This record gives sequence, C-alpha cells and structure tokens, in this order.
Amino acid sequence: MASYTYRLPRRYRYRGRRASSRDKAAIAVVVAVLAAGAAGGKAASPHHGRAGAAAAGLPFIGGGTSLDTHAGWARALLAADRLPQTTCNVSAVLEWEAREGGGFGNQAHYNPLNVNPGPGAGWPGYSATGAWAFPDAATGLRYTVSTLNNGYYGGILAALRRGNSAQAVCNAIMASPWAASRYGGTLTASC
Repeated sequence: MASYTYRLPRRYRYRGRRASSRDKAAIAVVVAVLAAGAAGGKAASPHHGRAGAAAAGLPFIGGGTSLDTHAGWARALLAADRLPQTTCNVSAVLEWEAREGGGFGNQAHYNPLNVNPGPGAGWPGYSATGAWAFPDAATGLRYTVSTLNNGYYGGILAALRRGNSAQAVCNAIMASPWAASRYGGTLTASC
C-alpha cells in the first residue's frame, strides 16, 4: 500500500489561534477524502446512471446551514458549490426542487433534486422509487453537488455562476440530461 503525505492548506495550519469548529470539520473532511482515496473509493455516477466523477471530490457543507426547508436547501446547494446566492439562482433552484419533488416528506429522503446513482455506485443510503434516499441532509447535499459537477451539467453551472437570470438556469436544466422529460419544456422561474 502506498504512503500518502498531505499538507494542510494554509488556512487550516496553526497561526497562533485555536482551530474553530468549522476548521476541525474541514480537516475531518480532508482526512475522510484521503482515506477514501487510499481505500480505492468508488466513483459517483451522474443523475441517471452514467459513469461520472469520483466520490472523493465531495464538497464541505458548513455548519449552521438549514437543510430542512426548500429555501434553506437551495441556499446550501449554492453555497456548497460556491455559486452566487442571488434571488435569481435561489428562485431557479426552488422551482427545480418543486418540479423534481424529492427530499421533503416523501421516499427520496434528503434528495430534493432526485439524484440517482447507477448500479454499483456505492452511494450511502438506499434506492427509493425513482430516486435515492440518503441517510442525512448533508450527505444528500454533498452527492447532489458532486453530481452537478460530474461533467454533464456544465450549462447549468454556467447559468448559476452568472446568477442573473432564473429562466436561463431553467433553460440550462431543460437542455441538460438531468431529466429525460425535459420537464415538457415548462420549467420556469423569475427573479
């Protein structure tokens, strides 16, 4: 087995102050990612079963983020992927959540955008009708962000990075392979 040496990013190194709980959580994520990589972690799949990005690239979800409401989850998704939290982006993600219908009060626990791994992806949780059920909200959010960044959804991310048009985000979602139905061409949001 190979030996790994990892140097903490500058912001997490000792600078004469005590590490905050956020610093400690970030360090724990780095250690977990390195352990998964050393153990030969499995690749995450895109939304509906194509080969995709490595699960080891999961984002850090900061503390104090409300993941138990549609709006809180939308803001957390944008924050986790370092996307602008504009009214337009939040509006688009809220409409996307509503159209997908997952995550709140149904079988797709903690999965508002109904991400779904391919066979053998090794995701935590279990298969639910039409989507995936995650063990907790932070895990669901991490795998959703990882899915968005697997290479199939660059148009969605580009529209979200601009942050100035909810409808442009909706158009990018409909043009992507996220939903085979393309929402019947009726996914709309405004800001």
